[in-house]
Amino acid sequence: MAEHRPPLSQDTPRNGNAGFGPRRPPDPSAHAPQHGRLKTRPPDAARRRQREEKLRIYRSAMATLLEKRARGELDAEVLALTGTVLAANPDVGTCWNLRRCALPSTPADWVPGELAFVGACLGVNPKSYGAWHHRGWVLRHAPAPPPAPAERALCDRLLAADPRNFHAWEHRRALAAEEDPEAELAFAGALLSRDFSNFSAWHHRGRLLAPARTPGSPAGGAGALPPRRLQAELELVQNAVFTDPNDQSAWVYLRCILSRASPPPRILCLYVNREDATLAVTFSRPVVVGAARSALTATMDGSALEGVWRSGEGRPRPSHTWLCDLPLLDLAPPPAWPRLHFRVTWEPDPTHREVTLLPDEKEAWWQEPIVARELFWPEVGVAEASVLEAQVETCRELLELEPCSRGCLLTLALLLAALDPLAHEEETRRCLRGLQEADPLRSGFVADVASRAEAAVGVLRREAGPDGAVRLRLPRKGLTTLPLLEHMVLVTHLDLAGNGLGGLPPALGGLRRLQVLDVSHNKVTTLQGFPPLPRLEELHLDGNPISHASALAPLATCPRLARLRLAETPLAAMPEAAAHLAQLLPHVDVVLA
Repeated sequence: MAEHRPPLSQDTPRNGNAGFGPRRPPDPSAHAPQHGRLKTRPPDAARRRQREEKLRIYRSAMATLLEKRARGELDAEVLALTGTVLAANPDVGTCWNLRRCALPSTPADWVPGELAFVGACLGVNPKSYGAWHHRGWVLRHAPAPPPAPAERALCDRLLAADPRNFHAWEHRRALAAEEDPEAELAFAGALLSRDFSNFSAWHHRGRLLAPARTPGSPAGGAGALPPRRLQAELELVQNAVFTDPNDQSAWVYLRCILSRASPPPRILCLYVNREDATLAVTFSRPVVVGAARSALTATMDGSALEGVWRSGEGRPRPSHTWLCDLPLLDLAPPPAWPRLHFRVTWEPDPTHREVTLLPDEKEAWWQEPIVARELFWPEVGVAEASVLEAQVETCRELLELEPCSRGCLLTLALLLAALDPLAHEEETRRCLRGLQEADPLRSGFVADVASRAEAAVGVLRREAGPDGAVRLRLPRKGLTTLPLLEHMVLVTHLDLAGNGLGGLPPALGGLRRLQVLDVSHNKVTTLQGFPPLPRLEELHLDGNPISHASALAPLATCPRLARLRLAETPLAAMPEAAAHLAQLLPHVDVVLA
């Protein structure tokens, strides 16, 4: 039955602070938590005096501690004073440092008492960095390791209060490193059986499985889980995602365990050009080649190349492509060109890569065949195809029940592109379009994933002509990034028109054969960072929001650039544009209309 309420009148106040007449009794919910936060009254005079007294004690104790530290007096009084301060505020790092200096000189066995003291401080602030660091220091300096059950009990108590206390998780993981990891896996599994949304438990489980890596095994098994363990983990994930398809924790864990087999960096391509006198080496992953003793070495006709390796991006950072200048070569008429044989060694990979430049050739290359399954997601592509196909079927089945599951859409798109980008081209696009609609807040991330999928399809469909030209077409594909450039090093014509690129990456410097680049109708505002491309002859920038001639200054480093298109740009509409460009690029035919 509905509650009868009297009509409002002058004698009935409309809130607790206004109105006339008799007051209502206090509402017990007036100080209840609102939106998760407890509303408290401002401190009265007694509370202010209490705070001021605590502050006075703290300042007095800290002044005494600093004086004693200056005099080198690290005695029992230091332990007492630091204990007083830390018991109230465990985040005073100076006090923890002073305790570590004073404790070793204590004659008695101070470890049990210190562990109890730190436990009390963690009761005040369970996430105190200083308290956890100090506890680890005490355990390392203990004459004998304290009983592990007591440490695990502390972690259990803190995790029961806050399952996301990563300090407690790290401490428990350190304890598990010296014991049977199966017990910890069972502990994480028990937590997940109660709550599949416990991301910390998923993370703990993944970290415990890390020792299963086998670096000495072949590429397909490097870091991969044993088949029985992988099957058990996949069944656990399947139970989680069918229980709550919209929770992201299990989906993240699934992608992590599938991508554990990360292949080591290897040489993908060697390219040598007689006219440029340059040897280019392209790797599957960005690497650093040191200036001193380098893991990358090369010989020409049996003699070591003494040149210094430099990044193809033009800056000292991990790069896919590294360049080495060759000694001055004889550029007499072709019959007199010498035959040159190059051999490149990358120490982590025992296989030697070789390329021969014949007397009638200006350029030569060696390239590893492109494997479709290792193109989009290399870490997953080397896994067993049957495992990936089973996960694809699971995702498809779940999408019939939950068509807007973000984790399912993303995982299915990634798996399809990893298995075969060409065969699953349209289904991958549908998944990514659905993900854009289901998760608009991460539209940028989804667009980058789609860009990689489109780039993978484009690389597999590249066209090689009888004249040596290699054309790669990616027009109007919605590209926001330009990935997989390490697989485009032999491309001569690259079509990127009608996309959403906001700039051109320095990694383009690895495309040593590129002659024609079409970036018209994108979102490029400047060519800052554009690398010097030795073979670039024609560049299309029509329809881009370029408004200053200075934004094109890096093009002056391209020695063969002969034609530049700038129609439909703000710069083309400026009356002084032609004069500025003629001064900046005097040997380039600039088209403004």
